[in-house]
Amino acid sequence: MRCLAELKRAFSTRAHQLGFTHVGITPAHPVPHFDAFERWIRAGHHADMHYLARQDTLAKRADPSLVLEGCQRVICLAMPYTPPQSSLTAISPGFGRVSAYARPADYHQVIQNKLVELENLICSLADGAVKIKSYVDTGPVLERAFAIQAGLGMVGKNSNLIIPGEGTYFFLAVMLTDLELPVDAPFTHDLCGSCQRCIEACPTSCILPDRTIDARRCISYLTIENKGVIPDALKSQVGNWLFGCDICQMVCPHNIRAQTQPNMLGEPLLPEQMNLTDILNWDEDDFKSATQNTALNRPKQRGLVRNAIVVLGNQAQATALPLLRDHLDKEAHPMVLDALYWAIDQIERNQTDDARSNG
Repeated sequence: MRCLAELKRAFSTRAHQLGFTHVGITPAHPVPHFDAFERWIRAGHHADMHYLARQDTLAKRADPSLVLEGCQRVICLAMPYTPPQSSLTAISPGFGRVSAYARPADYHQVIQNKLVELENLICSLADGAVKIKSYVDTGPVLERAFAIQAGLGMVGKNSNLIIPGEGTYFFLAVMLTDLELPVDAPFTHDLCGSCQRCIEACPTSCILPDRTIDARRCISYLTIENKGVIPDALKSQVGNWLFGCDICQMVCPHNIRAQTQPNMLGEPLLPEQMNLTDILNWDEDDFKSATQNTALNRPKQRGLVRNAIVVLGNQAQATALPLLRDHLDKEAHPMVLDALYWAIDQIERNQTDDARSNG
């Protein structure tokens, strides 16, 4: 086996060539901030993402050797994606916003393919049996906690990893290995200070004092992972967001100062704003065609329709009423019906208020 320091240099060089702009390595033990994660779970802040609270996955997050036998190191990698290109107020009636991360090809597959190449590189350079397991936002690993320990950056108040001088528009990936590679120094500086911009800008007040998120109130959760009804008290706070939310990142000073990131996932497959009428008129084949190879298929067709209806309700355009009423006549799913009744009521109330103010 060649020198581990030399192997690390070769690995980092190739990782950068593949588009990972930041690479760091940290010991697999002790697991950083697991107690904070447990508190977050006990408080119910994971909402209906029950897979996070399963005992088997909790045990694995607490001990990487349960994920990869003999695990000694966690390699942390960050790949940038293109930030939002228009301001928060730049929205056309009848259109809904799509979170910037979801516009290119689905990052899971793109990045996983690159990790496979890096796994093969390590195995070839090690000249012996090596254990490696890689994840892109899919495994029982506390990615952000390890990324701090690997020196990549610090978690901000909005729970996103801030990379100094670069901001937060990054995908994170991890590689577990039994190789005792040289480690990097942890990041120890607070990058937020007294800044409260993300907290003040969040429409649903989901950002918690301990730099975690109450997913039950987060627009990204409500429009993506949530498979049920969006609570009435939060529907109006969803605003124009059809899929995900970038508000806390868009107001972050680190992103305002950050330079434009290279586009490593290819050109966007989705526009920044999508026509809501089109979405309501899609059949199953239309949905599959429009969302193919993107993260937009995550909430399934009904979830995306629900979101589109909520956005139409928030925009309160009278021109949307015929479409919504027509959809009401042929819809049977309780989740979508709930959104329809709410949106129609919002628009009718707005019409009544306008009539009174003009009377």
